[in-house]
Amino acid sequence: MSDVSLRHICKNYSDDFQAVKDFNLNIGDKEFIVLVGPSGCGKSTVLRTIAGLEDITSGDVYIGDTCVNDISSKDRDIAMVFQNYALYPHMTVYDNMAFGLKLRKLSKADIDKKVKEAAKILNIEQLLDRKPKELSGGQRQRVAMGRAIVRNPKIFLMDEPLSNLDAKLRVQMRTEISKLYKKLKTTFIYVTHDQVEAMTLGTRIVVMKDGIIQQVGVPQDIYTKPANIFVAGFIGSPQMNFINAKIVKDDSGKIKALFGNETLSLEDDISNILKTKNYVGKEVILGVRPENISILEKNGYQFKVDMTEIMGAETYIYLSNAENNITARVNGICDAKSGEIMNIGFDLNKIHIFDSKTKLNILL
Repeated sequence: MSDVSLRHICKNYSDDFQAVKDFNLNIGDKEFIVLVGPSGCGKSTVLRTIAGLEDITSGDVYIGDTCVNDISSKDRDIAMVFQNYALYPHMTVYDNMAFGLKLRKLSKADIDKKVKEAAKILNIEQLLDRKPKELSGGQRQRVAMGRAIVRNPKIFLMDEPLSNLDAKLRVQMRTEISKLYKKLKTTFIYVTHDQVEAMTLGTRIVVMKDGIIQQVGVPQDIYTKPANIFVAGFIGSPQMNFINAKIVKDDSGKIKALFGNETLSLEDDISNILKTKNYVGKEVILGVRPENISILEKNGYQFKVDMTEIMGAETYIYLSNAENNITARVNGICDAKSGEIMNIGFDLNKIHIFDSKTKLNILL
């Protein structure tokens, strides 16, 4: 079994810096788990503790039923793909891929079979006689993955493997990694700061900040049901809009959100949650994703257009009023002029509401 269990993992680099704080995660056999978060959030440190490249301050790492705290990296039956490829420049592609197998003293026939099988999977058969300096970035990354594949490990660890590639190649390599996962049918643990990679690759996503897990879930739940403001703002591009508001009750008993001089009527199910949790009269933060803002011909809320970005199939419109700056994402080309006044509306079924103090999602 290639399941992994991380139990109360802590990693201190000094008395005043704790990179990972009480990290608990169970990773199932054959899952594709993505650790995502900003630089310095501790995700690579977690990966390196699984690999055995980083000693932990406290806690336990289990692979299957075995605690591997005191087992060396080479004996954990894992393979790691690094951001910088880590290829030997003086060796051919074939020898780079075969090197680890030679250290394990496999026969030449077995090495040749494994290298050529991996090369076929990655479509680099024609590159086996070349050296790394003769390869493109994408080809080097394939070789690095090939070197991992030949070992047939229980677990693949990938530390930002696509960050050195250009945008077009990253898209292509995401597809290749997804195909590879489905073909190999083993456990993948992948680290990235790119939320697009996380959303498209992971069967589950672990969002991290400051060494602490913020939320764990399938991509769709992370996007539609963010646990807090950090997750809501980190996942999604452009990021979610946040508007300071106050929950009030009008003379008819209707629950509304008051922001600036505007009021937003809320759906009954949301109103009931706010009443049950005693948020009437309290400050909150409204969260609205850019795609849940629509442009209206009349009525709605008036905002001034600051600028537009035409992305081809869609347009980002940056808007402001006296109190708030927001972004709308609309289909097609919108040639709104800077300074123009627009009427906008919110999709009331997709409003998020966060506690202004705890920053937690009230509606979950």
